[in-house]
Amino acid sequence: MTDLHDRAATILGHGENGVRWPYGLEYPPPGLRRKDPEAYERRMTETTGRQAAMVAWAEHYGLRRSETGCCPLWLRRDASQRCRPRYGAGDPCTRYGAPHPDSGWMDHHLAWLKNARPAVLTAAPYEVDAHDEDRLAHWSRIDPRLRTARGQGWYGFGTTQIVLWRSDRITEVLPAEQLVGSVSPNRPNCN
Repeated sequence: MTDLHDRAATILGHGENGVRWPYGLEYPPPGLRRKDPEAYERRMTETTGRQAAMVAWAEHYGLRRSETGCCPLWLRRDASQRCRPRYGAGDPCTRYGAPHPDSGWMDHHLAWLKNARPAVLTAAPYEVDAHDEDRLAHWSRIDPRLRTARGQGWYGFGTTQIVLWRSDRITEVLPAEQLVGSVSPNRPNCN
């Protein structure tokens, strides 16, 4: 597991408690180990499988997590900078604020850098509705560099991984399952 932690720290960074695992990929609570050792071991196996899938995916593309990436406007920039609030000058973020046209499909989102520049957004929504489909198509229409793909990712729990990327920085980006094999919360696999 140390190897996974070292690799993850390079991609995700360090926090107070070690690797900065994104929401949904944190370790099970220690109290569960005392209360129900079997459930703890099962959850630990599932979690480390999903963590390994995310790390393998990011390593394959040479990506590092960005803490500033927030929406497709960030992805279109040359440098990694947060969007300004709606009341500020410049483009308002399309994920936060009102209206927030991209908040639906951007559930459990992560922003990724390639060579310190915005390159990929991943999200794991539970549902993708017609509005979300329109928004994804919108971004490809207004910026021909933006491409989308979808499939099963590392988040699990019945979500769909959506990948939106800059094709001028990475030619093609596949969802995690298509790159590292079946990624399931019940059957982790990181070929």
